[in-house]
Amino acid sequence: MCRGCCCGTTRKHPEVDHDGIAEILQRATDPGAELVRVDCLWACDLSNVVVVNPTAEARRQGARPAWVAHVNTLERARAVADWVRQGGPGVADPPHELTVQTAAGLRRACSPGW
Repeated sequence: MCRGCCCGTTRKHPEVDHDGIAEILQRATDPGAELVRVDCLWACDLSNVVVVNPTAEARRQGARPAWVAHVNTLERARAVADWVRQGGPGVADPPHELTVQTAAGLRRACSPGW
């Protein structure tokens, strides 16, 4: 979960419940999932970004990490958490309401002015 340079900050997104989103992602996923906060994923135009990694078995089958864009509401955070509980990339299709990309499809662009 991107939380450093601008994503996850009230400076860029003052109307977003950043702590609530992190709480949902930490507690509403399955017990084997781990929420990792990083400073910057270099996709600031897609903030708030959450990367969902596939399970080891799904990765062996060819699944790759999925970048979920615009996780700016508690509802979207719940949708991410539900997807993780269902197995995530390579196991379950992402919910239709989430914008999901692979890292290869991203344009890396950060706004250092934030």
